[in-house]
Amino acid sequence: MGNKLGKRRQVVDEKYTRPQGLYQHKDVDHKKLRKLILDSKLAPCYPGDDDSALDLEECPICFLYYPSLNRSRCCTKGICTECFLQMKPPHSTRPTQCPFCKTSNYAVEYRGMRSKEEKGMEQVEEQRVIEAKIRMQQQELVDEEERMQRRQDIGSSSRTMIAGEVGYTDLSSSSLPGPSSGSPIGCDDIVSSQDTCSAPMVRQRLVWQNRILKISYIAVHLVSMGWIVIQRLDELATSPRGHG
Repeated sequence: MGNKLGKRRQVVDEKYTRPQGLYQHKDVDHKKLRKLILDSKLAPCYPGDDDSALDLEECPICFLYYPSLNRSRCCTKGICTECFLQMKPPHSTRPTQCPFCKTSNYAVEYRGMRSKEEKGMEQVEEQRVIEAKIRMQQQELVDEEERMQRRQDIGSSSRTMIAGEVGYTDLSSSSLPGPSSGSPIGCDDIVSSQDTCSAPMVRQRLVWQNRILKISYIAVHLVSMGWIVIQRLDELATSPRGHG
């Protein structure tokens, strides 16, 4: 996985062995940090870029883009070195939870810059996750509609039953109030207005969530197609026919 360098010291510009100012690191051991970076145990402290590019990775904590990221040992999620230092300074002995999967004793490793194959596999995995979320949202929408339909059916049957009781009961009975002293039976007495009002709101929320997931799926799909095109162009450029 990746270009892991093992114990070999990597060549890193000295300015990337210390934080770039993303946070105010007051308790960081800079000598230890420098050694960890040069020993390829932490990613260099590259300055984050606001704009995305095909050869950059986004840190899910600060949402900036870097040439390479550290990998969480528990869930393999990427994280830049400065964000990692915010949660776990190099000299700290306190147990830290993973910010992604909440596993205790959070630790990372640096595997170098990802290959094109790894980036393509990650795009495919993200696409699968989005597809699964879309299916879940669609199922939630169907389930919610079925629940609301059952509530409406129960409310309709209750109204029919009570209307029958009122129609066939001896109105002269002393147990029932007269027309002048009683109050009319309304739908609110049988079906909660909260249920009837909340159904459209819940349905609308689920529909919007489903739309957002579909847009995310399209975006990931377009990025994946871009990687396929780039790999194909590289193959053509490196093939004998391409050189000819």
